[in-house]
Amino acid sequence: MKLAAWLVGPQALNWFGLSLRGATGQRSIILSTRTRFTIGIGIIIATVGFLIFTAVDQTRMYMVTVSEYLDANQAFADSTVRVAGRVAPGSIEWDQQKLRLNFRLDDMEQDQSIEVTYEGILPDMFAEDRDVVVEGPFAGAEAFEADTIITSCPSKYEPEQTGHE
Repeated sequence: MKLAAWLVGPQALNWFGLSLRGATGQRSIILSTRTRFTIGIGIIIATVGFLIFTAVDQTRMYMVTVSEYLDANQAFADSTVRVAGRVAPGSIEWDQQKLRLNFRLDDMEQDQSIEVTYEGILPDMFAEDRDVVVEGPFAGAEAFEADTIITSCPSKYEPEQTGHE
């Protein structure tokens, strides 16, 4: 009861930086400069926090291997996933008229693979037995429909062989 009385009393308004003024007999709440400043800063911080959260949420993406993708079940449902693997030799089917690509993506360490479909321009470096990353919505055990294919060129990042080893 004391808390309720305190909350509705003038001391609570003073604690929050508010005051009741009734020059003409009407009740009105006047905010102090400090209170208005605090509320303004709070609104700005909340807005910036909301924008950061939504930006991070929209760009968040999981990067997994083929075996992790297959073992995930529904862990990546409703999210975009990047799956790293190697293009299986002899699995590429390229329809140049429809710009449709089908291939099998093998795991680099285990004996698992997924079927991938992609519609768009074939990446320049795309080839059999090449390491690629496919990006698209999680499709479970069905064929993975890639929105983007990123090919890697390992020769650019490997040290030159000196012949001493």
